[in-house]
Amino acid sequence: MIVANATPLIYLAKVGKLNLLKEIFDQIQIPPEVERETVDRGKEKGYPDAITIEQAINDGWIVTHPLKDESQKILEALTRITGIDIGEAQTIILAKQKKEKQVLMDQANARETARNLGLAPKGTIYIIIAATKRQLLTKEEAKQTLDKLIDANFYISVEIYRDALKTIEKM
Repeated sequence: MIVANATPLIYLAKVGKLNLLKEIFDQIQIPPEVERETVDRGKEKGYPDAITIEQAINDGWIVTHPLKDESQKILEALTRITGIDIGEAQTIILAKQKKEKQVLMDQANARETARNLGLAPKGTIYIIIAATKRQLLTKEEAKQTLDKLIDANFYISVEIYRDALKTIEKM
C-alpha cells in the first residue's frame, strides 16, 4: 500500500480524478498531518477538494494512520535537516514505520529525501500515466487532466510536461 502526502490528493481532487488513486492502489495510507492539511484546513478555507478527500476517508479507501510516539524526535530532525514540511516528513516516517516502499509526493526536495531513505517516490504525473496505461483514462482525457492540473496551479516544468505528453502519446 502506498503512503500519500497532501499535494497529490489535493490536486487530483481539484481536477475530479481522486478516484484514480483507488483504482490504481485500492487503498491509500496517510499520516495525521496530511489529513489536517487536506481536510481540516481545506474545509476551513472552503475548498471543495477537502470534501472530496474527506468522503474518501469516510468511505475507507484513504486511511489515516497515527505515527508511533517515538517518531516525534525523528520528525523534528527530518524537517530541520532537510527543510521538508511536517506532512512530507510524516509521510516518509509512516512509510518507514509501515515498511512500505512507495510514497506519493510531488515536491522535489521531499522526493529526494524519500529516495535517500530508501523509498520510491511517485507523483501526480505518475498517477495520470499509470491510469492511462491501465485504460482508466483515454489519451485525450490524460492530456486534458494534465492541462486541468496546470490550470489549478499545479507546478510542472516544461520538460516534465513535454515528457508526460510524449509518454501518453506512445501508449
